[in-house]
Amino acid sequence: MVNSNIICIDDTRFIYETNFSGNSDNDRFGDTRRKANIVIPNPDQAKEMIKNGFKVRNTKPRPDDDPDEFEPEFFVTAILKFRDKRGNLVKYPPHVYLVSGDSEPVLLDEDTVGRLDDIRVKNVNVVLNPYVFDAENDGKNLYIRTMYVEQDLDDDPYAARYRRV
Repeated sequence: MVNSNIICIDDTRFIYETNFSGNSDNDRFGDTRRKANIVIPNPDQAKEMIKNGFKVRNTKPRPDDDPDEFEPEFFVTAILKFRDKRGNLVKYPPHVYLVSGDSEPVLLDEDTVGRLDDIRVKNVNVVLNPYVFDAENDGKNLYIRTMYVEQDLDDDPYAARYRRV
């Protein structure tokens, strides 16, 4: 769903490494912004976002990929912002929830959200806030407003045993 106020991307995943901790060592370009690249699974939604001026990128085939069978994946970079440029907490911080099995979703904060960089993720649902930072050049960023990250426990034989409902 895309409208002027929010963009919802359902049943998706991250592509490439995430950097929710803001650690420059986690980013291949040394960036300290907390961010992730989020796949847009619906090509029509990706086209609509491009039409609305968002920077939507797509994957390129690797040398060993069959060019006739390769289908690019569309994705956007979304920023997770807890603090403004002066270092003050933002008025409306993002809500990021970790969902593990049948447990209640756990709200992560500025100090704990970095745990997402080190888990296997099964599914992501996210609400993004578009922000225009350069009207003349149509510069737009996407900020995470609400996100549910489902941990992949399928290959953990003990997950059900220790689950607390």
